[in-house]
Amino acid sequence: MLVVTKTGMSSQNMRITPVSVIIPVRNEGDRIVQTVESILSGRSRSFPVEIVVVDDGSTDNSCDGLMPVADCYGEASLVVIRLESWSGIPFARNRGARVARYPIYVITDGNTRFPPNWDLPIWQNLASRRILAATIGDMASSFRGYGCQLLLPSMGVTWIPKADGYGGFAPIAACTGTVIEQSTFWRLGGYDESLPLYGAAEPEFSLRAWLSGCEIRTVPELLISHRFRPRSDVGSFLQDNSAVLHRNYLRFACCYLPKELLVQTYDYYATLAPAALASWLAEVASNGIWNHRARLHQSFSRDFRWFADKFSLLKERCDGD
Repeated sequence: MLVVTKTGMSSQNMRITPVSVIIPVRNEGDRIVQTVESILSGRSRSFPVEIVVVDDGSTDNSCDGLMPVADCYGEASLVVIRLESWSGIPFARNRGARVARYPIYVITDGNTRFPPNWDLPIWQNLASRRILAATIGDMASSFRGYGCQLLLPSMGVTWIPKADGYGGFAPIAACTGTVIEQSTFWRLGGYDESLPLYGAAEPEFSLRAWLSGCEIRTVPELLISHRFRPRSDVGSFLQDNSAVLHRNYLRFACCYLPKELLVQTYDYYATLAPAALASWLAEVASNGIWNHRARLHQSFSRDFRWFADKFSLLKERCDGD
């Protein structure tokens, strides 16, 4: 069957580049099997694809039945890496990337579904120093997210609900659907493993990419469906993990924000958690944050003000006050 893309380019004329899909998994049950099946069955044709699953200390044996799934499809391979203990998302993604063999990395989660012909918009849009942000859809609703926006002063993120919100660019690519060349991933240094478990890894990596001279493009036609955490569980998750989340956001802020904005972030967390702020900042400082900040800024070709201007960060915050 001849598949024609939105631009009219025949898929038969596209350059077919092998893809490694990297998936960290922790207690996803049979959802990880469904994710793998959607990736393999959704290809526009048989081409070399490698799925690297990083079992991040699961206790439900959810990865045990994966090997036979890949055997049902041509030109497909599956690698399962088992971490000895729960190590967190940045660590797990990097370990998967270390063993991934192919020139294109597709980074996703173990509770997603890939659409038919998911490979075509990747080959059509990926370029040197360009990262693709897939569109993320909620399996339980009509919600669509076209990348994420950084929030000041918290350093958290929010979904962008419009495909053309920033003229085809996204400040942040969600790790549910990030596509990047292998060479670019390692030139940037991978995800920051000093951000343990949860929080800030996606925006930190994306901001580092922008300031290093890369761009992040939205791909509306690459719709990856995602099982979001049930609303009833969100509150307890945030409460149970508040300390690690807030420390990660503070470390992220210390790496990138100019002094006047960093003070605002300190003030924000001083109001949110006054009893804990001093210990969080002491822990961040003890991990060599200021030397790390200096090394980062020496390598950047752009600064945070450039990023803030491009994506109207300060204007949007003022408009919302």
